[in-house]
Amino acid sequence: MNASHARAEELLIRFGRNPFSFCLRYDAPWQYVFAEAVDGAVAYLEQNGVGVVWADPLAAEGTAGAVLDEAAAVLRGRKLRICVLLVRAETAEHALDRGYSVLKVGEQPFFSLPEWRPPRGDPGKHLRWCLNKAARAGVSVRAYEPSDEEAVRAAVTAWEAGLAHRAASSFLRASPLTRASEKRLFVARCDGRVEALLACTPVPAENGWFLEDLLRRPDAPMGATEALVVEALGAFAAEGAARAWMDVAPLRGSEEQLDGRARVLFRAAAPAISFFDSRYRFRALTTYLDKFQPTGWAPYYVALNPPLPSIGVIRAVSTLL
Repeated sequence: MNASHARAEELLIRFGRNPFSFCLRYDAPWQYVFAEAVDGAVAYLEQNGVGVVWADPLAAEGTAGAVLDEAAAVLRGRKLRICVLLVRAETAEHALDRGYSVLKVGEQPFFSLPEWRPPRGDPGKHLRWCLNKAARAGVSVRAYEPSDEEAVRAAVTAWEAGLAHRAASSFLRASPLTRASEKRLFVARCDGRVEALLACTPVPAENGWFLEDLLRRPDAPMGATEALVVEALGAFAAEGAARAWMDVAPLRGSEEQLDGRARVLFRAAAPAISFFDSRYRFRALTTYLDKFQPTGWAPYYVALNPPLPSIGVIRAVSTLL
C-alpha cells in the first residue's frame, strides 16, 4: 500500500460516512486529491478524459464542499471533465451551487438499529412468508467461520454462473472474502451446503454497517437471503451499532430532483439507464428492499461538470463500473 492510499484509508476511517466510500479498499487505479485548506481528500478514477470522483469527499461534516472545490480545480487543471458518482444531498447541493448539473439516481434504505424491528402486521407479511419458507426448508443462519471458506467460494461461483449477464470485473464486483478480516460475514446453510451469504462492511464514522454483498445460489431455498438480512440487523443492533444500510435502489424517487435540468439529463442518459435496468433489474431490487421496511431512504446523486452529459462521459463511467 503506497503512502497516498494509506492516508486515504486513514481519512476513510475518520470521515467515511457514505457507505460506498469503502469501495476505496478494493483494487482499482485510484488517484487522490488531498485538500490543503482543510483535512480531507477526494478519490477518483481517470478514464477517457473524465475524472470520475467516487462518493462524497472524505472530510469532516460541513467541509466536504471545500474539499470538492479543491479537487475540481485540480481535475480541471488537468483538462478533465468531472463526473461525481453516488454522493449524498450535502455534496449534491454544493455541486449544484457551483454550476454542476445534478441528477438524483436512486435511494438507499437505512435502518436505525436501536428502533428497527422486523415489520409486523400487513406491512411485514411478505417478509414473514419468506422467513417461514426458509425455516420450513431447514435454513439456518450463523456467523462465518474460516472453515466455511471453500463452501462460500463454491456458492459465489454458483451465483455467478446463474447470472443473466457477465459478472462485474471492476471494483464493484461481488467480493465477499476480499479483506474478510475487516468484515462481518453471515452464511445460510441447508443440509450442510452454503445456500446464501451476506458480507457486511463497517462504517466506523457512523457506528454502522453496510450490507454490501448479498448472494444466493440460483436454487437456494426461498427466504434464505431474507433470513440473512434479519439475522445481521439483529446482531448489529444487539452489539450497539447505530445504523445499517443496504444497496441503493436505482431510479427510486427519481421524480424528485434538486436540479430543474434533470429531465433533460434523464433523456440524455436514457440509453444507459435502459441498459442497466434490463441488465440488473432495478425495479425488482426496489421491491426486495421494501419488504424490510427500512427506517428511511437516503437520496443519492450524480453531479457533472460541464453540466451536459456527453457520450464520452457515459462511456467512461460504464467502462469503469
